[in-house]
Formats: sequence, C-alpha cells, structure tokens
Amino acid sequence: MTTLVATASEGNTAYPQIPVGMHNARCIKVIGLGTQKQEFSGETSYKKQVLIIWEVPDEFHDEEPMTISKFYTLSLHEKSNLGADLSSWRGRAFTEQEKQGFDLINILGIPCILNVIEGNSGKSRIANVLPLTSKEKIPKQHHEDVFFSIEDYQQGNREVFNQLSEGIRNIILRSKELEGLIVDMGDENSAELGDEAVPF
Repeated sequence: MTTLVATASEGNTAYPQIPVGMHNARCIKVIGLGTQKQEFSGETSYKKQVLIIWEVPDEFHDEEPMTISKFYTLSLHEKSNLGADLSSWRGRAFTEQEKQGFDLINILGIPCILNVIEGNSGKSRIANVLPLTSKEKIPKQHHEDVFFSIEDYQQGNREVFNQLSEGIRNIILRSKELEGLIVDMGDENSAELGDEAVPF
C-alpha cells in the first residue's frame, strides 16, 4: 500500500541566514515604507519607516551574495536605532544642522561592517553598523542600487515600486499615505559634510 507521510521538515524552504559574526557589507537598497501603524502595550501610533538592505559579499546563496535588512523608524534622534546606526557607521554623531535633514540616498553603495547576532526568533539580525577601515577591501558590488520613496510613487513614478518584492510592496501599500489606494501590482515580483573621513 502506498502512503504519503508529511513531516515537520517536509518542504522547508526557509531562506538561509547570514551567520552570526562580523561581516563586511555594502548598502544596496533604501526603501521608504511611508507612515506605518504600530501597536505597543495597547497603544496605537503612526511612524515613518524605512527598510535598509545590505549585500554581504562573503556569504553566498544560489551563486549570489546574500543580503540582510533592518527596519527603522525614520528619525535621526540619537536614541533612535537609525540615528545610532548611522552615527556608528559614520564614526561620528550628526551635527544639529545635519539633523535638520539627511538624505538617505547618500548611504547607497557605502561599505561598512555589520555585527550580526541571533535574534529572539532565532533569525539573524543586525545589532549595529560599524565603519569599514581604510585597510579593509570589499569585493565589487553585485546587486544594483535601489532607492524608493513614497513621494516618487505619489508623483506617478512606479518603475522602482514594481521591481520590489511583493512582501515589501504590500507593506508600502499599508502606509497611511497610500491607505485605501487600489494599485495594479504588475507582473514583476546630503548635506555636504566637509570631512573626507566620513563615508556619507
């Protein structure tokens, strides 16, 4: 008699994780997610968010460098995750003038060192971002730079949006800016710093 037995591991397609440790990396995608609803301790708030994605050239999957990402609230406050990671990456804090507006397009293509740890869920996550020293080399970038903002989308520039993964597009469409908008998903899945030692 023929049987068909399923197990917990059957069909496991979990994407491989970046190993815990320090990794040379390069920022390849900056994706504005708009104003997202957040719920914490029974309270609801709305905050602008951004997704930053790095390419890790020393880790491969399907013959391509693997990537790792981190969600941030769009804030340069020193206590915010984005403000802390960017300051660590730059090697210095933002000045009060820079805090008035720093264009995140400036971090595209910039190398760094990622401290990757195991998160509560067992998945790899970025603990912090450090500057790459001048003595360290990093291979040529493999993936193309991607920059997306809600403002571009609202102005009718949909080309970059259509190239994003379906999961990221769905997050963007949940934003307060695009709430209730019916969208055809398509077929496809700085301030001048005056210091050369600062990478962006």
